[in-house]
Amino acid sequence: MVLASACSSAGAKDAGIRLSASITGDDVTLAWEGHGGDVVVEFATEPGGPYTILGFVPRAQTTYEHPDLMPATTFHYRVRPIEGPASDSVTVVPATDRVEGEDWLVPRTVPDDRAAPRPGGTPTNLLVESVGADGLRLTWTDNASDEMGYLVEHQVGDRFEVAFVVDAEVNYVGLIGDGADTYRVRAYRYGETSNVVSERTP
Repeated sequence: MVLASACSSAGAKDAGIRLSASITGDDVTLAWEGHGGDVVVEFATEPGGPYTILGFVPRAQTTYEHPDLMPATTFHYRVRPIEGPASDSVTVVPATDRVEGEDWLVPRTVPDDRAAPRPGGTPTNLLVESVGADGLRLTWTDNASDEMGYLVEHQVGDRFEVAFVVDAEVNYVGLIGDGADTYRVRAYRYGETSNVVSERTP
């Protein structure tokens, strides 16, 4: 059963991302225009938030489906561009040391004399090491002074997708169960937020 859209344009701007929504049963489909780059899609169940990340959407994709939603609930959506420089992409290499326990998984800030923090600085010296059958250890030089955090991205076909997110100033993280061969990290910031749209499930 297709319901009439209850889409709201609250917060709409004259320029930037223009977000719309449609609902079919308990599934909401979002679509946007005005931006062809990477974005993050977020939702809230209260008009003013707090917002929760639904997903990071790669460039050239301009729709997103939020399926199987809770009934009789109003969902509010917004889209934010992801901006910021990415490191060179690198492939996985074997680790040269022995890794034991689980401490190697914890994201952290490791001192790095090579760092030269500045606004918009590009991460460098990315190293992705295999530390077991399904473990990876990533380290890099944090050269940004204005990042909101870092996106760990893996290559899927001809594009990169977000595999993990860490806080600002982190330059070390471990991953388990990610089967990609090529990675990069991005010092990300959010661009101007889209309008907010709302849909109520039956």
